[in-house]
Amino acid sequence: MFKCEQCPSVFTAKRNLIRHEKTHAGIRFPCTACPSTFSYKNNLNKHLKNIHGIVNVPAHLRPIPAAPITTQPAPAQQVQIAPQIFVPDAPAGGSNMLTEDEICMKAMDEFEDTG
Repeated sequence: MFKCEQCPSVFTAKRNLIRHEKTHAGIRFPCTACPSTFSYKNNLNKHLKNIHGIVNVPAHLRPIPAAPITTQPAPAQQVQIAPQIFVPDAPAGGSNMLTEDEICMKAMDEFEDTG
C-alpha cells in the first residue's frame, strides 16, 4: 500500500500515488476550448470528448495547450507606470459604418428594385 504524506489517501499502485500527489502541487490541466480546468489529464480528455466532441485528435493537429495553471501565488512583480499622455480635445471623426436600420432599408430597396 502507498500512502499519501499530505492527506489520508492510500493507493495499491505507486503510479497512482505519484499521479495523486500532483493534485497537491496545484497543477491543473486547462481545456483548450473553454475556461474549465482539471486536476487529472484523463478528466480533461473525458471532458473534451463528452462536452466538445473532441476525440483522439493527433498530437500535431491539437491546439497548443495553455501552460498548466498552479494555485500557488505568483511572486510579486514590479508595476511600471507609463508616463502621462495628453490627448487634445478634438472631436472624433464620423463613422462610415451603416446602422442595422440602414442595412435593412438598403436590402428592402434592392429587393423592391429586383421585383
